[in-house]
Amino acid sequence: MINLYNEEQYGAVIKRAVNGVFEHFNIASDDAEVEIELISEEEIRELNREEREIDAVTDVLSFPTLNVKLPFNYDDYPIDVNPESGAVMLGEIYVCLKRAEEQAVEYGHSITREIGFLVTHGMLHLLGYDHIDDVEREKMELLQSEILEKVGITRDVQDGDIVEEVEEDVPFKCGYCAILGKPNAGKSTLINALVGEKVAIVSWKPQTTRNKITGVRNEKNAQIIFVDTPGLHAPKNKLGKFMMRSVTSALEGVDVVIYVIDSEKGADNVDIENIERYVGVGKSVVVAVNKVDHVTKEKVAGILLQLTAVKGLKAVVPISALRERNVSVLCEEVLKLLPEGVMLYPEDQYTDRNMRFMASEIIREKALRLIDKEIPYGIAVSVNKYEYRDNGILDIDADVIVQKQAHKPIVLGKNGAMIKKISTYARQDLEDITGTKVFLTLWVRVKEDWRDDLTILNNLGYNNDDF
Repeated sequence: MINLYNEEQYGAVIKRAVNGVFEHFNIASDDAEVEIELISEEEIRELNREEREIDAVTDVLSFPTLNVKLPFNYDDYPIDVNPESGAVMLGEIYVCLKRAEEQAVEYGHSITREIGFLVTHGMLHLLGYDHIDDVEREKMELLQSEILEKVGITRDVQDGDIVEEVEEDVPFKCGYCAILGKPNAGKSTLINALVGEKVAIVSWKPQTTRNKITGVRNEKNAQIIFVDTPGLHAPKNKLGKFMMRSVTSALEGVDVVIYVIDSEKGADNVDIENIERYVGVGKSVVVAVNKVDHVTKEKVAGILLQLTAVKGLKAVVPISALRERNVSVLCEEVLKLLPEGVMLYPEDQYTDRNMRFMASEIIREKALRLIDKEIPYGIAVSVNKYEYRDNGILDIDADVIVQKQAHKPIVLGKNGAMIKKISTYARQDLEDITGTKVFLTLWVRVKEDWRDDLTILNNLGYNNDDF
């Protein structure tokens, strides 16, 4: 990353020199940051006085901000990262334009060549190279020559030969991608990995997701709007019907479908029929074979071979959503299938759900993870209060709803231990997401057969119109 100041017409050669040094040392351009400025004779004299106690005009000055250890490893500098850019701050380089012009005439080459040389020289200083003795000087000069030759800043380069590279005009893409699959295939874990934020709750229990939830991923020239859905299953009550209606509505208007298969269970006839049905109605389908880190390569290969027989598939990608393995590859396949369009959500928005909804889902997630199988699905959460105090503390008051009186003591736990644990874990997540102190109060309420009560379902956010 290069921050330039007063570079006038020499920005292109400065960037080429810096990127040449980065490439030589295998430093990703997004991992490191340098500031470079072209200044006057008076300014560089003043810098020499203040920083080096030398009253002189020099051609270039470098001020490292850290001692770099080569080969460069981003993770070695956790406290040296610029929070705004996410890059390690290497330091500053100042080039005296007047001296560069004079030295170009003296050495018989272009100003472009001289500025490229001085910037490369300054970059090597930032990376720990010096010329305090003949051995170090020779080593640094050979390295400078090698880098400059490689990037084309040679002695015969002329002013105007190196110009700013114009990025290819890539059309912006934007579209919807539904994530479908059977219960517990890892859809919620996948959408969290794709978005890079906690959008959907995750537990080991099937049918954890009940609503259609949107997560937004922003790329340089694209915005992908992912829609997480409940697992495909035969509904047994009105809540189940709502969940399946969420799946149906998610398919309406989507551009791409990611169908997730659990590699531990393999692809059965139901999976194949689902995929063929989505392809048959004209959807672009990409299959993600998930949890490949839990099975042998031979089993994954068998599933991939099985899927090659399905006509009309756009791509099949083996992934581990939990470990975020091949998630970027999956995104690339989706990007190929998106239409051109304008951004639909602001860059800083990653879900369409408000924080009141997210709070209820996080509380439910902790309850599902902590409570035994005796209460597999009969838990809901209703947020009664979500308010900020004047001092910034967030007050949340919520009911954990169970459908049987016998379930209440299980959720409460002995002497209230279980509900306290649920509250503690939920509060920690909520504080991470909101960035503020959270005061969370939980109550346990019994509402018998709430999953078949339309009034209760509507109050919990499951709209009657979706049944």
